[in-house]
Amino acid sequence: MTQLRTSYNLNGIEVPALACSKGIGKSVIINLHGLEVSKEVNITDMNRLEDAGFWSVTIDAPHHGERDDGYLDIMRKIDKHEAYLMLLGIIQQEAAEVADFVNYFKSQGKKVAVSGISMGAYATYALMMINREVDLFVPFMGNPDFRFIGSKVYSKLELSGPIDNIDKIFPANIFIVNAGSDDVVDPNGARRFYNAIKPYYKDSPEKLDYLEYPESGHLMRPKDWFNAWDLFIERLKREGF
Repeated sequence: MTQLRTSYNLNGIEVPALACSKGIGKSVIINLHGLEVSKEVNITDMNRLEDAGFWSVTIDAPHHGERDDGYLDIMRKIDKHEAYLMLLGIIQQEAAEVADFVNYFKSQGKKVAVSGISMGAYATYALMMINREVDLFVPFMGNPDFRFIGSKVYSKLELSGPIDNIDKIFPANIFIVNAGSDDVVDPNGARRFYNAIKPYYKDSPEKLDYLEYPESGHLMRPKDWFNAWDLFIERLKREGF
């Protein structure tokens, strides 16, 4: 299927995007990509969603794809902690842009899901803290604990993740996918987050899904990846997207 190249004005910035070729319906799934790639990596997932009857769109994250400005080159050359703080800056900027994106579609009466992979999942988690209008949050292989492993003192950015703000999450609709053998993103963060928020959902368990695939690494096994997407699409249908 053919994606349409377009752009959206988010927080005053023209952001390059790809959208499904068919006309938009009653809902939108916003797809967020990972670190050091671009919106084009989401085309297969957009096709999968379109085959299931859903309209989706994907954008280039700050400093990625058509927005590449050398920022990532700097990150590769500096101390790991400093690079991580720069990464958190990207994540927070993207979350702010997507929050504006969500408001744009909500003003048109659309249901909106935000699905992010790896860095995109971090942005999806960050979005939980700033936009409660999202109808479904779908982080794939991200960590809701933004604290740098090994630090003893944390910056404000590092304490801005959902795991440090548990009481602000419910009643968000959430669908978490975690790779149990992930050696890129620490899977313990998503586990701890799920266990911490689960009691809040005791009277509405249908709002919270947690899938963990113990044998999958950051590049998930195909059968696990396809199973996660099948269940995600089932959730979209259940939610009336």
